[in-house]
Amino acid sequence: MKLRLLAVIGLIAIGVGAIGVAVIGPSLGSSSTTQFLTATATRENVVAQSVATGSVAASSTYGLAFGSQPQLVASSTTGSASGSAGGSSSWLVKSVAVAVGDRVTNGQVLAVADSTSVDSTLAVANAGLASAKARLATDKAGLSTTDKSAAAISITQAQNQVAQAQRNVSITAQQNALKLSQATATLTRAQAAYAADSAALAPSDKITGDLSAITSAQDQLASLKLQLTSSANSASDQLASARLSLKSAQLSYASRTASTAASTIASDQASIANAQESVRVAALQVDAATLTAPADGIVTTVGVVAGVLAPSGSVIQLQVGPMQVTSSFAESDIGKLKVGQTTSVTVAAAGATIDGTVSQITPTASSSTGGTSVVTYAVRIALPKAPTTVLAGMTASIAVTTAQAANVIAVPAIALVGSAGAYGVRVIAADGTSQVTSVDVGLLTSSLAEIKTGLSEGDTVSIGTVSARTSTSTSTNTGVGIPGVGGGGGGFGRGNGN
Repeated sequence: MKLRLLAVIGLIAIGVGAIGVAVIGPSLGSSSTTQFLTATATRENVVAQSVATGSVAASSTYGLAFGSQPQLVASSTTGSASGSAGGSSSWLVKSVAVAVGDRVTNGQVLAVADSTSVDSTLAVANAGLASAKARLATDKAGLSTTDKSAAAISITQAQNQVAQAQRNVSITAQQNALKLSQATATLTRAQAAYAADSAALAPSDKITGDLSAITSAQDQLASLKLQLTSSANSASDQLASARLSLKSAQLSYASRTASTAASTIASDQASIANAQESVRVAALQVDAATLTAPADGIVTTVGVVAGVLAPSGSVIQLQVGPMQVTSSFAESDIGKLKVGQTTSVTVAAAGATIDGTVSQITPTASSSTGGTSVVTYAVRIALPKAPTTVLAGMTASIAVTTAQAANVIAVPAIALVGSAGAYGVRVIAADGTSQVTSVDVGLLTSSLAEIKTGLSEGDTVSIGTVSARTSTSTSTNTGVGIPGVGGGGGGFGRGNGN
């Protein structure tokens, strides 16, 4: 509403700048005269617009998390994207290739994490799938005596593998404990040397050397701990794989030596389906150790750095798709709007005026606030060609052209008198006389009126009066009255007169 008022005032100001002053009626020897403010009927375009303001936002915002597929998140939130994959894994970030504000393209690598743990999970899942398929094939084919013997040998081999894996776990643990003890001892000796030299007030270069030795020992200990964790995990994964193989061999032998029933076949098929899902999830996790842009966009959040464990959930957020503006239009305007209408959107902060398109009109009215009774509806405007200077959160002014009449005779709307269906205009003749002439009004806006019949281009019309009264006092009072659209009194008044 404020924008409409400003538009009306601005157009009135332009009109008044071209107004001439004509005096009509004889001077009666008194000290008062009546003068008309005038404007000229011109040929121009009359355009009706519905206007509003809104806030710029991206069409979509994706949250990217290690171990998960990209998830759509609300652009107004900072919550993390959720996904079925990767929720329980720890991700050591190896590299981050983007920063907030960077523009990226579809498929561009954004960040990479260490996938060692999920690689092992995928290997185990693939082994389980292979086992499930083999079991189904065996159940369908049945076993010969030779096959039964081979199945028994498979169990023995799997048991040996489990035993070997258990020994490897024990050996690895012992070796790790020894390495850790040695590294800890090195650090202890370095700290003791520093303490002794400090107590003996050794030279500064000696103290510096001691501190350097402590730092080096601490770094070596920290690095060793990471290596030991990795080796322990690897040994545990091997043991888990061996145990899975043993269990598979035992189940295979039991099922293959028994009569194959329909329920067994169904169970085998279900096992394959479960194993395939495990492989699918594990493969997604492996792929999602590298975060890539799901579409062209701009990075809005980066929550990780290289060398640290990534937090759970979304670590990078990316705005994608064209910009859009959502604004509220009054109920008096909503009936004039439709999806697909072209709009003019001005983003003052970016110094840009952009062509937009109405993409969505919410059919449910928004709740009024602040005690006002004005009913509004949310309207979304797509900005497919917004320049890069237009950013989310910027304020935009929207003007939707709802009707227009091109190359028609028009006068300021305040020149009209009467009411709809019976409009007239006071025409000022060259000799200063005036009379109200009936006119057929076409498109009527808050600033201009299309005149279909009743006026010619160049006719002079009244848009108000100026009354001047002189007196013997030292003060002079003036007043300006401008009739509003549809006749009646002045739509705008100015002055200090009576």
